[in-house]
Amino acid sequence: MSSPFVGLQQLFTLTSALGLGILFAAVFPIEVLAQPAPTQLEGGIQRQVLNPPPKALIDLLNQQIEAANRRDLAGVMATYSPEFRHRDGLDREGVERAIQALWDNHPDLTYSAQIESWRQVGPDIIADVSSQLRGSQASVRGSFQVEASTLVRNRYRPDPANPEQLLLIDQEVLREASTLTSGSAPPTVTLNLPDVVKPGSTYSLQAIVAEPLTRSLLLGAVTEQPITPSGYPAVTSFPLEPLQAGGIFRQADAPKEPGAEWISVMLVNQTGVTLESRRLTVSDRLALEGSLAAPASP
Repeated sequence: MSSPFVGLQQLFTLTSALGLGILFAAVFPIEVLAQPAPTQLEGGIQRQVLNPPPKALIDLLNQQIEAANRRDLAGVMATYSPEFRHRDGLDREGVERAIQALWDNHPDLTYSAQIESWRQVGPDIIADVSSQLRGSQASVRGSFQVEASTLVRNRYRPDPANPEQLLLIDQEVLREASTLTSGSAPPTVTLNLPDVVKPGSTYSLQAIVAEPLTRSLLLGAVTEQPITPSGYPAVTSFPLEPLQAGGIFRQADAPKEPGAEWISVMLVNQTGVTLESRRLTVSDRLALEGSLAAPASP
């Protein structure tokens, strides 16, 4: 059963990059292969919110789309304020390095996204944006499929040098998850995990496998990795154990200090590997804030 672990380092490295929310922070409206025209993007946004977003916000998203489709990193980063800050501790330079590394190592990615809600706060615009990513990674170790989703809250402010244009100044990841699979028939897993828990509280984790055990051996493991601006620890193996039930069912203790963790669950059978990962926010807030209130008129 050693073959499913070959290339695990590459799998977890990609998952860790997704966990930072960097991908969607920079290129969240992108459909890399489709290359939608600005008028198509504007129409799509209008169908997702009650009131159409301001033209300046649409223009910024279109600029990001066109630049990212060309793999024009400078064009993408031109939409970021020099004072940009990510709530996980990243700055503009950190985001730029992560995007370049992503494009260098994983060119086969397709993005889609939509604005969930937006509102005007003084000169600023705050928008909740949900994003999805799909792709694959081919290597000498095999092919891995990846799907990921995230919900971010972005704050935009007029560019002092050109007040008609917006710049991204602040971002908070509200929710994110990713699934990586390999093999001919990897386990189908449903991961039930809260988005937010209180410091020091006990929470429930359920990773339910859809396929019956029958005669197939099922192995599983759970890891926790703190989310930090400096990156993620290298993980070369999971402490896999034989599972008697159809998945993993545990009670876990949250850290005593506020922060965020990347919870990963690996399930392995004789025909494949599934790695499910989620962001777990440790906060005094009882729950994440939902979508923004009804958007204000421009």
